[in-house]
Amino acid sequence: MTDTLTNSFECNGYVVIPGLLSPEEVHMYQTGLKEISGLDDIDSQVPAIRNRGWTDPDGVTERPFFWPLIFHEKLTSTLRQLMGPDVRYTQHSDLHVHHGAVGWHRDCANRIFRVGADWDESESQYRIVRVAIYLQTYAESGFALGVIPGSHRTEKLFTRFEQRVWNTMGRFSRIRGMLPPLWTAKKHWIKTEPGDCIIFDQRLVHSGSHIRGPKYAIFLSYGVDNEHSRRHRRYYLFARPDLHYKDYSPELVEHLKKANLYLAC
Repeated sequence: MTDTLTNSFECNGYVVIPGLLSPEEVHMYQTGLKEISGLDDIDSQVPAIRNRGWTDPDGVTERPFFWPLIFHEKLTSTLRQLMGPDVRYTQHSDLHVHHGAVGWHRDCANRIFRVGADWDESESQYRIVRVAIYLQTYAESGFALGVIPGSHRTEKLFTRFEQRVWNTMGRFSRIRGMLPPLWTAKKHWIKTEPGDCIIFDQRLVHSGSHIRGPKYAIFLSYGVDNEHSRRHRRYYLFARPDLHYKDYSPELVEHLKKANLYLAC
């Protein structure tokens, strides 16, 4: 099973971990998101909120209530199976309520295929992943995460062009609920249930779908202890002032060091 999971991750750039969180954990974190966002299920039907929702960049890092997720035993053990023993927390985190991020994109620092240091593995392998945890049913939200398998390793020129076209159209289109088709690439739309987790290479091309109901999601990031991971953390700390990232609190640093998850910049 471990070999199958690892091989799937290496080939496709993502894996799905069903039921990472227990029903009790799902309820606890969903309740927490409702409290801090001030939004409830019914607010997903308000036109001004639907699909825009509420987001909190680096919310997991800044809010101790969510820290147990960083150290979640099932999650960290799975990450070590996929990437090896030297896994570290790389800070890039988000909290989402009723937010549908529609548009094909990558989450790495260098987002154009084979352009930039993220694509240079001559010194060390790029081993940084995004962890997406969802707390609602597909029937409730209508949300699915679209991924292009293998796009962390290869990309068609036509697909890159089409991606730009659809993303541009999406910004100006008034038609809600339409998914960018991306005809030139093989896509997989992942429909999640409460507590399900998707782990994917930060360089993988992906897109959220529009939503029709309540959606609650938590995102984290991990990488192996090398310069790629340190650069990734520096990117969000220093190159994205619009996201207002701050360095770890001394208390979190202590916890990370005890769990062997601390990564200095």
